[in-house]
Amino acid sequence: METKEMSYNELVINGFMALFFNLVMLPALVFLNFLIFGQRPWLSIPVLFVLVLLFVLMLPGYFSQEPNEARVMVFFGEYKGTFKNTGFFWVNPFMNKKKLSLRARNLDVEPIKVNDKIGNPILIGLVLVWKLKDTYKAMFEIDAQTMADSKGTGTASVSVAGRMNAFEDFVRVQSDAALRQVAGQYAYDDNEHDTNELTLRGGGEEINDQLERQLNERLVMAGM
Repeated sequence: METKEMSYNELVINGFMALFFNLVMLPALVFLNFLIFGQRPWLSIPVLFVLVLLFVLMLPGYFSQEPNEARVMVFFGEYKGTFKNTGFFWVNPFMNKKKLSLRARNLDVEPIKVNDKIGNPILIGLVLVWKLKDTYKAMFEIDAQTMADSKGTGTASVSVAGRMNAFEDFVRVQSDAALRQVAGQYAYDDNEHDTNELTLRGGGEEINDQLERQLNERLVMAGM
């Protein structure tokens, strides 16, 4: 499936350089403003207002990023790219920086009761390791915002933990569906016939491979 994810290529400044400007250069400019326009307040006050406004507006642009983290950059509703570099940075403060974790996560699916191919009830579960691969699909192809809100955040700004928990719920539901589908295609065991028919008990790697294919087909839409 074609991806729409792209690297963020807009202005990015080293965070320490921007911080130096914010904490040293701007106060110096304020002081210089008083030196130059001290006797003319009608000029110094507007300049001072602009400098203070610039100082305040710069603050939301700072962020730090660890390995295997990403920021999905959205500017007034328009996707601008995904930023994956590590370190301390400053970007346009009006940029919405949606944080995601790209680290591997474990999901232990509780055993569920299903009927096998011949109708016998069985309990079956799985342990799944998953991670995000496509940040665009994860953010925009499924309704992660609504899923996270339904967990009880109730805010317009969803934390990375709430967002990742919403993704985990999506994985859990899809894993449950895939497990039911694969389990229903085979008998648990073939005790009555001496055949080479594949069974859940004896299928081993072949059953696991088929389950993995089913999971990948279901999760690829969400970039996982």
